[in-house]
Amino acid sequence: MKHVLLFALALLLASPLVAQPAMPDSVQETRFLAITIDDLPAVTRQRSLENFQEITRKILAALQQEKAPAIGFVNESKLYEAGELLPGRLALLDQWLDAGLDLGNHTFGHPDYHQLSFEAFSADLLAGEEQTRIILRARNRMLRYFRHPFLHTGNSPEKKRQLDEFLRERGYVVAPVTIDNAEYIFARAYDQARIDGDSATMRRVGEAYIPYMEAKTAYYEANARTLFGRDIAQTLLIHANNLNADYLGALLAMYRHRGYRFVRLAEALTDEAYQSADAYTGNGGITWLHRWAITRKVDKSFFAGEPACPEFVMELAGMR
Repeated sequence: MKHVLLFALALLLASPLVAQPAMPDSVQETRFLAITIDDLPAVTRQRSLENFQEITRKILAALQQEKAPAIGFVNESKLYEAGELLPGRLALLDQWLDAGLDLGNHTFGHPDYHQLSFEAFSADLLAGEEQTRIILRARNRMLRYFRHPFLHTGNSPEKKRQLDEFLRERGYVVAPVTIDNAEYIFARAYDQARIDGDSATMRRVGEAYIPYMEAKTAYYEANARTLFGRDIAQTLLIHANNLNADYLGALLAMYRHRGYRFVRLAEALTDEAYQSADAYTGNGGITWLHRWAITRKVDKSFFAGEPACPEFVMELAGMR
């Protein structure tokens, strides 16, 4: 209870833009959630500017409806075609900032650190900050946060150490994830149905998405209570895609119903759980809750019961 009170006090001193949604009667204590959205300006198989604009418009509208702060992590390669910077796509990042949201670095081309040398990966990371720094600087703001592609942080102690030191030297704060999920598989299935003009399949995928995300959230809530004896401030990973353009409102409503207050990433990271040691150097891209558990050498039963992506979604996405 002491941890919850301290965290709540920190929030009272935080930005007034943080939403305070009504709490359902069944919830005894407020939970906290930071929303992080990867692959800006958008990740879609329909790469027209019109689709990028539609995704941005709908996601920002859903966040504003819930008064939910969020941070978008940019792949700057998506701002270019044939080496040419496209002003229309760059303008989408300005829309995020106009909405009072934040931007972070997700590298230039979304490379897999586990498949590259440190030198090659760090060069891509630097290339991925150029335009984002410019538009933030124009607003007297700084680029602060970095999100690892695939959540791959280094598959050897030396590679992990090299990248961690490089990020600290560049002034970055790593953006962790506690609620990891297969949302990107749902999004791939949803995009395929959209391309096929199959609205019934789109609806079927979308209607399965929210219950799946709620089950995953409940699973990670239980993980947190096992590790820390309490709820922690959670960090959610989703992507800027057509699925969330259409279903983010429903997703946020689910979290509000579970008693969550939406907070900025900086505020979530004031929870002392994020000071936990992370010595994980496996090949997987996994939640920080599991990294902390592996570092603590918990019994493997801790990981049991994680909800799986439905088979029909895997099949539609071509990932069965």
